[in-house]
Amino acid sequence: MTTTQSKNTFNLFRKTGIFLAVAMSASLLTACGGSSSSTTDTTGTTTTDTTTGTTTTGTTTTGTTTTGTTTTTARTFTKLNLTGAAYVADGVASIGCVQDSKDGKFWEVKTNAADTTKSDFRDVDYGYFWGTNVGSTAGTPDGSLATIATSSCSGSGSTLTKCNTDAYVAAVNAMNAGKGLCNKTTWRLPTSAELLGLMDTTKTAPPYIYSDLGSTSFDAADTDGRPFVYAYWSATPVTGNTAQRQAVSFTNKLADGQIKAHNMVDQINDQIRLIAD
Repeated sequence: MTTTQSKNTFNLFRKTGIFLAVAMSASLLTACGGSSSSTTDTTGTTTTDTTTGTTTTGTTTTGTTTTGTTTTTARTFTKLNLTGAAYVADGVASIGCVQDSKDGKFWEVKTNAADTTKSDFRDVDYGYFWGTNVGSTAGTPDGSLATIATSSCSGSGSTLTKCNTDAYVAAVNAMNAGKGLCNKTTWRLPTSAELLGLMDTTKTAPPYIYSDLGSTSFDAADTDGRPFVYAYWSATPVTGNTAQRQAVSFTNKLADGQIKAHNMVDQINDQIRLIAD
């Protein structure tokens, strides 16, 4: 072995010996309660205080995931009397309209007198022509209950002068000394989409409309089983024909039987059920 190698080996042992001596001294100090007061578990979960002897265990918090739940609110129709107050089924006040919980809009509830001489212009069986000047003069109908749908609409107790859509809307808004039906003067013809929104396809027999809307006219069938043409006027034009408007029937819950294209002339006296925003 050369002299240089001997020196390097000696230096290595010297440094190693110093390191071991320091390490052993530190270990002895700790065992005897020296200046190091605690040791920490490298996992970060347990810390031991060597002075008090108290052991604290770390707590791990696991995040909780809450899965959102979708709740479907049942659709309801709040009944109001003719002046817009809450309807009380006491046999005195009549239902004038209902408010739809779906969009907050109001729907007219039709009257339905068994005696045609006591019916008013809003009777469920009466039909009205489209327009401003067309239609027969309003008055007490002279037909029997069986033919009331084709008889003149009644103007009794209203300012209705003609049996047409415009006159009807004006008369409903003029009810109750100008305060309107259910205290609303914004009654109008509904769109066909709004009328179709009243279809209750869970029903097993016509008319397929929510029962809270009250009495509803529907197409009777002829001897061949074909429905008659009567339906409810809407304000929706027929695509490609400005002389026609869509009318909605509640007799057929199939899509191809709900919409009819009716001429806006003195030909068809459809029923009317108004809506107010």
